[in-house]
Amino acid sequence: MPVSVHKKAPANVSDLQHLNNGAHHGDIFGNEDGGPHITIGILSITKHDGGGTAAKAPHTVYVIVTEGEISVEDAAKPGDISVLEPGDITRIDKGTTATISSSTSGKAYYISQHEFGIDLKEHLV
Repeated sequence: MPVSVHKKAPANVSDLQHLNNGAHHGDIFGNEDGGPHITIGILSITKHDGGGTAAKAPHTVYVIVTEGEISVEDAAKPGDISVLEPGDITRIDKGTTATISSSTSGKAYYISQHEFGIDLKEHLV
């Protein structure tokens, strides 16, 4: 089994796919050998006057905050907003509608069960 290395993962927002309202993401690695889907990527959030980015999770996703702060709100619990800081981790279960935002900015890694390289814009609410 080979070792894969991805040096200098895209840290610049311009290298990431824009979702909406200050949210950007980019897959880094994924299981491309026909096995179960698992993808690791980068998430960047900046403050946006239009509010947060709401999406219905098509898969379970784990978000590990590495810089700044990222807020997460479950649509089933309006107003119950969790503010995540570096080292904090959240799990968003498949089928959950969640809004992510930041009052400043934040960066995170995500690990999820989606096919590498899919366009997540189709899941925006």
